[in-house]
Amino acid sequence: MNRRKLKILFPLLIFLLIFNIYAVAFASSLGVRDLEVGMRGDDVKLLQKRLNNLGYSIEVDGIFGRETKEVVRKFQTKKNLLSDGIVGPRTIYYLQNAKIDLEYKVQPGDSLSELAKEYDVSINAIKKANDLKDSTIIVGQKLIIPDTAIGGGKEKNLYNIIIEYKVKSGDTLSELANRYNSDISEIKELNNLNAPRIKVGQTLKIPRKARGVKVSGSTSSYHRPRFIWPAKGRISSKFGYRIHPITSERHFHGGIDIAIPRGTTVKAAASGKVVTSSWVKGFGYTVIIRHKKRVKTLYAHNSRLLVRSGQYVRQGQAISRSGSTGRSTGPHLDFRILIDGDPIDPLDKLPHRY
Repeated sequence: MNRRKLKILFPLLIFLLIFNIYAVAFASSLGVRDLEVGMRGDDVKLLQKRLNNLGYSIEVDGIFGRETKEVVRKFQTKKNLLSDGIVGPRTIYYLQNAKIDLEYKVQPGDSLSELAKEYDVSINAIKKANDLKDSTIIVGQKLIIPDTAIGGGKEKNLYNIIIEYKVKSGDTLSELANRYNSDISEIKELNNLNAPRIKVGQTLKIPRKARGVKVSGSTSSYHRPRFIWPAKGRISSKFGYRIHPITSERHFHGGIDIAIPRGTTVKAAASGKVVTSSWVKGFGYTVIIRHKKRVKTLYAHNSRLLVRSGQYVRQGQAISRSGSTGRSTGPHLDFRILIDGDPIDPLDKLPHRY
């Protein structure tokens, strides 16, 4: 083999080597196996989370069923891959490198500086993503908020101390978060808590923020965005384990049920982009809104949908009418808040009163 051929083949071999290392490295976090229908596990859950973050409506349950296969096929088709619904190294590579760009429709009063501040993006990043020569934007204009910038730039390591605390009588998560200048969601995540209840004698790890830095809705990534109640009504079922009203089996309820009459207006709990506005198995007519920081809200069992997928909605905007569609025993709203696909207790994020 002559030197000319070596000069051509050597870079190609290097590229293939790097490609395989990269693909395998990411695959290792998914379990180092091809994923397909019938499989279960944390690697399947990671796959579902990634697809969810990319805007695909899919339940994160760690079970690779027909729904997951169809979503995988949609992704593969979009990326011009073999659409077989099987997640191998090539599909994993493209999943890892797929960008989660946010499409935003300019509203009255918007400016590039305000959008940059709201999404923690530099003005130049927005201008570059949209080929803008200056900072002029007009109402109705569609802008791309680049994935490489969302959550970057201004994000800081807010917590620099983690203490261990033994729960005493009368302690609550909200009181501890306030005492140590921390955040309820951060404490729950660090200690793998599914419910806000804590027991006397339990040892908790509490992330404590540096002095002079205040925990608020404008600084903590888990507080952003601030939510409002989507509807006013009695809480008929709380977040956590319960006996299912239809199957009579114990299961985990990932949201809160708000008992309201059929036809009640349901409002967006925060501004964002509608990623689902359709019938979802089990949930009936459902709206899912994606907010910044990989946060989504879900509104289920509606009788009528008032928004469409891809539409940007403002906080407080009417998005649906309540109902009892899907697996439901009566008119109510199933409201959920998801962070990276995982449900959190909405009561930790909603105002204490409507």
